[in-house]
Amino acid sequence: MQYGMALGSAPKPLPAYVETIERYEAMGLDSVWSAQLFGADALTVFALAGATTSHIRLGTAVIPTYSRHPLVLASQALTTQAATGNRLVLGVGSSHRDLVEGVLGADYERPAAYLREYVGVLPRLLEGERFDYQGDRVHVDTTSVFGRAGVVGAEAPPVYVGTMFPISLRAAGELADGVITWLVGPTTLAEEVIPRLRDAAAAAGRPQPRVVAGIPITMCAKADTEEHVELVNSRLSSFVSLPVYQKVLEREGATGPSDLAAIGDEQAVVDRLQAFADAGVDEVYGVCFADDDALFRTAGFLGSLDR
Repeated sequence: MQYGMALGSAPKPLPAYVETIERYEAMGLDSVWSAQLFGADALTVFALAGATTSHIRLGTAVIPTYSRHPLVLASQALTTQAATGNRLVLGVGSSHRDLVEGVLGADYERPAAYLREYVGVLPRLLEGERFDYQGDRVHVDTTSVFGRAGVVGAEAPPVYVGTMFPISLRAAGELADGVITWLVGPTTLAEEVIPRLRDAAAAAGRPQPRVVAGIPITMCAKADTEEHVELVNSRLSSFVSLPVYQKVLEREGATGPSDLAAIGDEQAVVDRLQAFADAGVDEVYGVCFADDDALFRTAGFLGSLDR
């Protein structure tokens, strides 16, 4: 299994983000992952980091589909590919109604149908294909002089879908290269997410998509475990109040988000990561809510693990 860490969402000067990515690479991590809302642009930060790193993979987890037309996103992603020697993993997702309708003022009806159309055209745009697609929600025409996205030196990046929902998992299996989950435990992954994804891919005659699971991870002394457990539960309390995560907690036999995390000393973290490997996960990336000392201690430990 491979391991990565989240870049973090706390506002920082751009050089600080790049320095974090450089440290992650030096520590031996396979990947760095960044969410995308309306602060620093993840694809731009990754492009900057391309000049000072050489091999760490750079993943978005995830860019909301409603915030960028697929042709615009394809152009941005290919630019980042060219700047990083083709190390981007392009994760996209539907996000949540509160963001799409409340912040963007967009229509969030039938998000899975919109996602299917979006992911259906995005790989074709990344490949520079000329086509005219007029769907129910997505419209794009690259047959004219204005159409195609293309950046010299850029290969089409793999496209991953951030989801845990059955309809979207079916679309991901049929159309995408992988799936990214957030705060989903190994039981749900093994019994629900991965079988649906693999069945859809097999039915479509496609290779098995990769599965990347994002969870809170903090490596700490046993005496400090309770402190970090309380921190995770506090930071994610409103998040797990959503009905979909209530179902995840119930399925996992969990009482709070910290039960879905990997928190504790070296052996506790390794044992928890093994549960995800046993579930069929290909990669786990950690989100650390503690200070930078804990963040880089955790990153260094993950980077030292045998693959």
